[in-house]
Amino acid sequence: MKWIETAGGPFVLIALDDIALWTGHRGDYQQACEVDTATGIVHFGDHVRQRTAIVLWDEPLRTTYLPDHKAFVQWLYSDSEDELIQMVDSQIPLTVWEGGPSIEVRDRIVLFDAATPGVELISSESLAIQLECGIYRIRTADVESGNRQGARVHQLCRVSDLDRET
Repeated sequence: MKWIETAGGPFVLIALDDIALWTGHRGDYQQACEVDTATGIVHFGDHVRQRTAIVLWDEPLRTTYLPDHKAFVQWLYSDSEDELIQMVDSQIPLTVWEGGPSIEVRDRIVLFDAATPGVELISSESLAIQLECGIYRIRTADVESGNRQGARVHQLCRVSDLDRET
């Protein structure tokens, strides 16, 4: 399983086609650091090609993606990767979620360290995922078990699927 980390700041989730516009530590990183909630939105690019990024903020936690749950998992604590993933698998259906921002997905999206300029991004330091086109809301929860496992989970849910749940 592939895990990525940041140098100490937030992650950003950006459409693959927009990555080259992200300036990272040369400019856009500062506004990503100003997000003071678990997830938030920042706009970047020039006035002609204004784009949107989702910021996953908090501690610089090791992060992976679980395609079966359409969720980014940030490792809070656990003795092993397998135990952490098993715990997340079992807890996701029982989780009470905190709503977050929405993003339109047109193609692949990529999660990476907000400090990295998009033109310098290398694939080993990012998580690229493919979702069906549509509008997705990010919802977040901390999940824990009594067996010393804890994770922050950011799940991508199609807005049309959330509408059916209510």
